[in-house]
Amino acid sequence: MNSIERALRQAMTEHDREAPGAADLLRGLEDLAGAHGLAPPRRPVRWHMPLLAAAAVAAVIAGSLWAGGLLAGHRREVVGSNRSAQPSPLSCPARDAHPSPWVPAQPAGVDGGSRLVPRRVPTSALICAYAGTNFGRQSDWALSGRRVLAGGLPRLAAQLTWQPRELHGQSIMCTLIGGKQTNYLIGLTYSGGGTLWVGTNVNPNSCPVTFNGQFTSFGYIGSSAQRAFHSGRWPPEPPAACKGRTVSAGRLGQETAMVPPGSTSLLICPAGRVIGSGYGRLAAALNALPTRLSTRSCSERGPSRQQYQLLFSYPKGPPALVDIRTGCYPEIDSLSLQANSARSVLPIIKRLLRSG
Repeated sequence: MNSIERALRQAMTEHDREAPGAADLLRGLEDLAGAHGLAPPRRPVRWHMPLLAAAAVAAVIAGSLWAGGLLAGHRREVVGSNRSAQPSPLSCPARDAHPSPWVPAQPAGVDGGSRLVPRRVPTSALICAYAGTNFGRQSDWALSGRRVLAGGLPRLAAQLTWQPRELHGQSIMCTLIGGKQTNYLIGLTYSGGGTLWVGTNVNPNSCPVTFNGQFTSFGYIGSSAQRAFHSGRWPPEPPAACKGRTVSAGRLGQETAMVPPGSTSLLICPAGRVIGSGYGRLAAALNALPTRLSTRSCSERGPSRQQYQLLFSYPKGPPALVDIRTGCYPEIDSLSLQANSARSVLPIIKRLLRSG
């Protein structure tokens, strides 16, 4: 028995007694089915097998982990506005009227259709928090705290400007672990009077959906919003790394090219090799492949002989992620596009790993 199997058996044994009964599950599903509001179109939930191995483990455990405090009460966190912050003319809604992600108003005076937020620094940023759980009723949660940010607004703009676009017809990657969830509304104002709201959340699945009323993104910004809510400053975006989640990877422009232009370095995982130059041929080879809309899944067609994650970093914003896995069809996926065969790019990757 390998380590993953041992971990699964242990977790399932420890948590089987905590799982709610069928009646609880049905009531929760009924609550979800009746929800309506200003929210992005719901997509089917599917697995992306090459990218989210850790998430797949979580999904297997999910049947035994539905509870874990899920049906218990939760402590509200109330944080006051920072006195040194630029006052915001926006106000937090008293309750979140619809399931997350939702926004209380459409973008006004700014373009909200081409990007998640405009390519300029806002004059103020307000974060509203609504604490609850991700099972059962998913709306009408009371405001549990508000924070006007005192700093980090250029970082906020840089990160949110480049969030990837969710394309019509794509499925959402999400596991099914129950637990505490906090919904966040980020209210931004701009010089000239423009306003824009961004809705996102933090939950045990890090389910990546973000929405501004017109633009839907599969990028995950929930952890950054949570840190900013507590600290009063938008945090720096962590550098690309092989260890940990890749759920925050994905970049605007990957809906038309595997590797958008302008990257400054390449990280090849699992080797952990960072390459600062000389990888242009690889980017060109990936962009030359025939592609189609990603299903964020693949079909096993034999043992996986080679597997790579390529993270192309940029001066601002999240990295572009390209996942390669032989033995699984299609073999290349960027969360936005996928290509059938990695035959033309594997020799280039191997040469890059051998160089230097």
